[in-house]
Amino acid sequence: MKESVIDDLSALGRKLGRALLKAAAERLSSDPLATTRHLKSLRPNPVAHRELRLFGRYRVLFTVDQTERTITIVLVGEKRGNSLYVQGVRFTARESRSTERG
Repeated sequence: MKESVIDDLSALGRKLGRALLKAAAERLSSDPLATTRHLKSLRPNPVAHRELRLFGRYRVLFTVDQTERTITIVLVGEKRGNSLYVQGVRFTARESRSTERG
């Protein structure tokens, strides 16, 4: 998990942040590459390869390194309409944090 994800979770509140982290860990521990209603691959972008939908409106973007068998959570945000908000700010792939932090 990138360090910036802790800030993402904190911005959502202590109780919700912990619930999201726990739910993400449970879902991703079994098969992070499965394609389900809540787990899907993203179009090619510089941020993440996969998306996990939790509690209806929250998104966990992550990457999977199959050679090292690791999962890296890149960011956690809230989906509002067609936009993703991370720490209360509308997020776009052009403003990617993947190379900026963590």
